[in-house]
Amino acid sequence: MSPFFFASILITFLFFISGFEKIYLFAQSTGKFAKKMGISLMLAQLIICCVIILELVAPTLIAAFLYTGLRSLAPFYKLSVIALALFTILATMMYHNPFKGKEKYYAFMSNLSTLGGLMALYVVV
Repeated sequence: MSPFFFASILITFLFFISGFEKIYLFAQSTGKFAKKMGISLMLAQLIICCVIILELVAPTLIAAFLYTGLRSLAPFYKLSVIALALFTILATMMYHNPFKGKEKYYAFMSNLSTLGGLMALYVVV
């Protein structure tokens, strides 16, 4: 087991929990997203389904690779870290832009810290 295993759990835990929250509040999540983005509800549902899959699968693959050390999981590990980093950047721009209001500052800083943790995980392997 890699010494970075527990760090990866702490860094990606928020994504994992967020995925389950989106499942639990699916109708609410898709409705808000469709309205915010000005897209159809069906397209919002498709996008949120993809986000749920990303938020559940990527942290699992990251943890599995760092726990087992299987080299066959390395490409999936790297792809998962990159995907979560890109998702974090997009979510930050869409929902936590500090230039759109002072109340967004702490969420922005939190996402910036998460992005730093993901970058650190990427260079580990």
